[in-house]
Amino acid sequence: MNQQECSSGLIKQVECVVIGASSGGLDVLIKLLQALPVHYQIPTVAILHQRPNRSSGVPDMLSKYTHMTVQEPEDKQGIEPGHFYVAPPNYHLLIDPDKVFSLSIDAPLNFCRPSIDMAFQSAAEVYREALVGCVLTGANSDGGQGARYIKDYNGRVLVQNPKQATVDSMPLAAIAAADVDDILDIEDIAKRLASFGDPAERIPS
Repeated sequence: MNQQECSSGLIKQVECVVIGASSGGLDVLIKLLQALPVHYQIPTVAILHQRPNRSSGVPDMLSKYTHMTVQEPEDKQGIEPGHFYVAPPNYHLLIDPDKVFSLSIDAPLNFCRPSIDMAFQSAAEVYREALVGCVLTGANSDGGQGARYIKDYNGRVLVQNPKQATVDSMPLAAIAAADVDDILDIEDIAKRLASFGDPAERIPS
């Protein structure tokens, strides 16, 4: 039985969800948000690869499809329930130990800024077993090492079914790098996240 489950089958409270996506990621994030129920309030952070030198417009687009507040976080902004955060283009987005965001212009990692691996590692070190990471469609290996970090800290990793992904490189990299918990279609990832956010499914802290 997974460490996040108890003998009754109920799930320990998830405090944060991090999502990595690249090619085809915008469309799949829209599908994910459309499928999340209103009771889903877990702070969720999306690291989406975007062109570096322009305003993304992604938060405004995604906000049309969800009950959550969608925004690009500012440096040192606190992480709040009911918010869906999107990494701003051309910045690494990290989570500090006091659970605030940190923006960085350090060199790209594996040609990526924002780097999914860096964001996942920082989140894993802060939230440990209370973290869920999702690796979705994408054309490189970013997110693979990040998935391994999450598992090293006893978090949970869900990966989009490579057969469903627009580009399967990122899901396959995560599957190769880490002992992921589940490989699911995006609709089932949404159902799983909804179950983590359902108050009736939590065990007392």
